[in-house]
Amino acid sequence: MAKFKYKFESVKKIKETIEKKVQKEISLIDLEIEEVNNSFREILAEKEAYRKSIEVRTCLKASELQFHDDAEYLLDLQLEKLLDELNQLRLKRENKILELAQKTKEHKIFEYLEERHYEEFLIDQNQIEQKEIDEIATKKFAREA
Repeated sequence: MAKFKYKFESVKKIKETIEKKVQKEISLIDLEIEEVNNSFREILAEKEAYRKSIEVRTCLKASELQFHDDAEYLLDLQLEKLLDELNQLRLKRENKILELAQKTKEHKIFEYLEERHYEEFLIDQNQIEQKEIDEIATKKFAREA
């Protein structure tokens, strides 16, 4: 029996590679999202610490109060920036997930094609073997007659 050789094997391998690359990109985006979330939590904790430090003190100068207000305002700006970045990363992740779905479909199509080609190969091989068997039987019958 001859060896099966899929004519689109190189294309299939490239599709697999691209699919794995997109999966890796999604995981990297997930890591970035986690880092942004951690930064967000840290800034919230820092903002809460500023508020508590003001509440603890009974007597504050106007300049100190202004400093704390400015610091809190800057922290709010950082939080807004992180929220924007987080939204962009989530949108990027959604796009990559759609891309991954498309790449997965393409990969499955080539797997299906390979299965079909293999089935056709087996049918052809069975026909060739059957012809060989028929020839052997015919020759054997001709010798005996």
